[in-house]
Amino acid sequence: MLRLALDLNVFIADILARRYRRLGSASAMLVEAVRDGRCPAGPVQLVTSLPIIENYANLLQRSFGYSAAEADEKAWLLEQYTIEGPMPDRPAVPVGAGYVPFETEAQLRQSIADFAGPKNVGKLFHETQDDRYVLETALAGRADILATANIGDFIRADAIELDRKDVLLFPFSGRVLVIARPSFVAYWLRQGVVPDAIFVAAHPDDFQRRGSRGPERK
Repeated sequence: MLRLALDLNVFIADILARRYRRLGSASAMLVEAVRDGRCPAGPVQLVTSLPIIENYANLLQRSFGYSAAEADEKAWLLEQYTIEGPMPDRPAVPVGAGYVPFETEAQLRQSIADFAGPKNVGKLFHETQDDRYVLETALAGRADILATANIGDFIRADAIELDRKDVLLFPFSGRVLVIARPSFVAYWLRQGVVPDAIFVAAHPDDFQRRGSRGPERK
């Protein structure tokens, strides 16, 4: 069974794809997978958290014109997905934020204040705050894969960069989280393959660590 965490940008991409009738997008496929609890590769359990749900509701109001009631109803569907999944769960409440080195608490408070200023009114996301919640959620919920459109934002701490730009590895507490773009995750799931850490380890030639290639032979 795949434990899958989705960044907020995946949910937003799904909303926009449906609004503009862009059928078959990678983000739409991933949202459908966590909603239905399965995909061509097998059962799928959504990994999410209270901060993600609350941020999602706030984003729907702030940038998409949802009323408070409408935003809460849509955002809290994520809780329903976790409860009705193949391994029933509930949204996590990640604690111990200090184990992921994003900002200090003082820096975080200041960046939140800056984000609330008039010059940032058009921005969808508070990059550091949202990324921090998403990564902590994936780690605390023991996700196998985190799908995000912004891989570069998660190159922190012990993250392992690869030669390819659509996948990143994040070892933590004896496990390895695969962080990948929605297009990569959706492609393999459609083929009936779960592109988790086991899959990556089984294909070393396709997932070389950055800078690990030796000199080319003549």
